[in-house]
Amino acid sequence: MPGFFMVFMAQRLLIIAGEPSGDHHGGDLAIELRKTMPDVELLGIGGDHMKDAGVELLYHVSQLAILGLTEIVKHLPFLRKVMNRLRDELRNDIDAVVLIDYPGFNLRVARVAKEMGVPVIYYICPQLWAWGERRVEKIRSFVDLPLVIFQFEKDFYHRFGIESDFVGHPLVDQVKITENDADFRRRNKIPSQIPIVALLPGSREQEVRQLLPTMLGVVRRVRENRAIAAVLGVAGNLPASLYDELILPEDNVIRVEGQTHELMAFAHNALVASGTATLELGFLGTPMTVLYRVSPVTYWLGRMLVKIENIALANIVLGKTVVPEFIQGDIDIEGIAATVERYLEDREHYLAVKHELSRIPAELGNTGASLRAAERIAEFLAVVELQGNGRSQLFP
Repeated sequence: MPGFFMVFMAQRLLIIAGEPSGDHHGGDLAIELRKTMPDVELLGIGGDHMKDAGVELLYHVSQLAILGLTEIVKHLPFLRKVMNRLRDELRNDIDAVVLIDYPGFNLRVARVAKEMGVPVIYYICPQLWAWGERRVEKIRSFVDLPLVIFQFEKDFYHRFGIESDFVGHPLVDQVKITENDADFRRRNKIPSQIPIVALLPGSREQEVRQLLPTMLGVVRRVRENRAIAAVLGVAGNLPASLYDELILPEDNVIRVEGQTHELMAFAHNALVASGTATLELGFLGTPMTVLYRVSPVTYWLGRMLVKIENIALANIVLGKTVVPEFIQGDIDIEGIAATVERYLEDREHYLAVKHELSRIPAELGNTGASLRAAERIAEFLAVVELQGNGRSQLFP
């Protein structure tokens, strides 16, 4: 808050991220919160990034890695247990809840927190521009401070009379390339003259089971015509046995763990599960083919709710279909292989896609998203406490 000096008593914040990407964002936010509010106490749901940043975990994201409606139904007893635990924590002197993405679960938490009188901050707000206007009233009713990561999201909320803060996208800080192409290939025993096709089937077991076999089928088909290095980005939260089960020795797939951004940067093109990875690839300028497959019931319900044409974040940010999307029943090995071969053989097309993707960095804002979010949270809590129980004060 410009022109004011903030003095805080110790704050207890409940932070909830339900999947690996949210854990990464939550970890970066936790680091900045500790710098901004040195006495803050952080607890909640997250993964290793948040734990390493000093968040006391009540549950790990691996326990909540649920994809699709039918999977949620099977896990309802566990989800009720989690919600009951969160209710208990909210009764225990929590100053605010910080929700990170994961809207299906987190909007329920927002309602509970609001009913219990606990302020709600939403960092990386639900993609209401994709899901339609039905949930806008939930944000208005349950969220006290919406923090958005795309400028067009701020404009979207403003149209409905909801003021939000645009803090920029955290991946601008998170995407860091630590070595060059030659060193990356040498480290992973990838021949220097063969183009890399990255395989990025996601970080949840259901995604990997749904998509990796298709990706491997595409690799086999493309290799009938030319040599490629198939390099798999391994999710560190998943067991190696899962990949062992799906990959045959003759598939000749190189596995890379902990170097996903290098893989994205140095790949000629990528096969990728729809999600944040499409935006990371776009940010790095790497052409891709996007795959999305869930249970038939989940897909049917989703199509009833989703109000936008594209599903890949890279295409959504650019406002048009730049990279091909294969969704549900349209997932076909021959068709996907044709898009990969076109990237490899049609240089004019390949460069045109790279040119379109080069517009993405400007759409994501400047570096420092996590810091800006932490500072805005600190300002908000200072005002809440000044208006509430006086545990902090603002001095002009």
